[in-house]
Amino acid sequence: MKEYIWIIGGSIHQIPAIEEAKSLGLGIVCSDYNKDCIAKKRVDIFVNISIYDKEAHIKEIKRLKKEGINITGIVCIAVDAAITMGAVNDYFGFCGISEEIATICKDKALFRKKMDEWDIENARFDVLTKDDFNNFDLDKLNFPIIVKPNNGFGSIGAKIFYNKEGIKEHLELILKELKFEKALIEEYYVGEEQTVEAIFDYKGNFTPEFITDRFFKKEVYPVEIGLRNPSSLSKKVQDELFSLAKKVGKGLGIKSGTIKLDSILTNKGARIIEATVRVAGGLDPYFLVPAATGKNIMQNAILTALGKSLKKDSLINKKNKIALTGSPLPTPGIIKSIKGLEKAKELPGVKEVFIFAKVGDKVKEYFDGTSRVCYILVSANNEKEAKEILDEAIKLVEIETQ
Repeated sequence: MKEYIWIIGGSIHQIPAIEEAKSLGLGIVCSDYNKDCIAKKRVDIFVNISIYDKEAHIKEIKRLKKEGINITGIVCIAVDAAITMGAVNDYFGFCGISEEIATICKDKALFRKKMDEWDIENARFDVLTKDDFNNFDLDKLNFPIIVKPNNGFGSIGAKIFYNKEGIKEHLELILKELKFEKALIEEYYVGEEQTVEAIFDYKGNFTPEFITDRFFKKEVYPVEIGLRNPSSLSKKVQDELFSLAKKVGKGLGIKSGTIKLDSILTNKGARIIEATVRVAGGLDPYFLVPAATGKNIMQNAILTALGKSLKKDSLINKKNKIALTGSPLPTPGIIKSIKGLEKAKELPGVKEVFIFAKVGDKVKEYFDGTSRVCYILVSANNEKEAKEILDEAIKLVEIETQ
């Protein structure tokens, strides 16, 4: 009987996983709230449900199984729906993380408390609800701090403060306007950031996968503006970061599945910003890492979800390139015209140009990583060459706003 994998999400970010599943000879079921998503025509079965609706996923898998569709695993790639994946794993006994583990990572304050239990160096933090933030004593804070939703993603709602001016107004934005249940006031770490991703295979063996350097504009809002893979960090530091990932995974009780850290190197050493138990977003493991190294992160995630062994060559660096991403940052406003995409794509070394907006759409103020409307991916033999290609490609893309 043909084996099927369920992939949560149907955007361009899941296409590499869909193509990898096809290459493995698997049937593919895909779920997305957007009934016109790009993946719909590329999969065997499309289910039009929210990626966050865990009950609907369980219901649909039960239905399809009754119809003879042999679904044996589920993966969460680049979308913030690990809780859905965990709930499905729990219900059907699939190989992978549990809903409890996913929930700990989603709740940033709970994860911080767990880090204290695991004796991992931790940030000072306070968690507030809309009922108590007006009574919070701002004078007790040691600045700088970062204020953000307790269960947000993509740096949405995150803002850096160097004094207490405007904090309560921002808390009100998070808790009342953006309607998050809790807000986190957290020690703000200063340093260079990374994505650290590893996987526990179906037997529980820990396998490092990759580390990517992340670049930000951070004066007030933490807006990611680019990536570099492989990391420029020394092997010693990378080993330290992977050790942190392993310790977190063990603390969470991961028996199989992905562990992903957002980490930062401070003047006091490596620190964890947050963690999740799904494959990273931001174009990283499914476009950037393959362009630099040829590593097959999608294959690892799929095989582990199915309870199968990783393939020996999946993490061999076959290319030895430097891959970078960057973005043109048009002035916020309504897009009047988009030019130069094809010229940028024609440059040697440019691997992908992603545009997530069209004429008439709005470019938002750069308050978080979701504000960017264009991403450019390049690879070259060295960093200098890659930077030159990326800079030229960014100049060619003209997004005019009004």
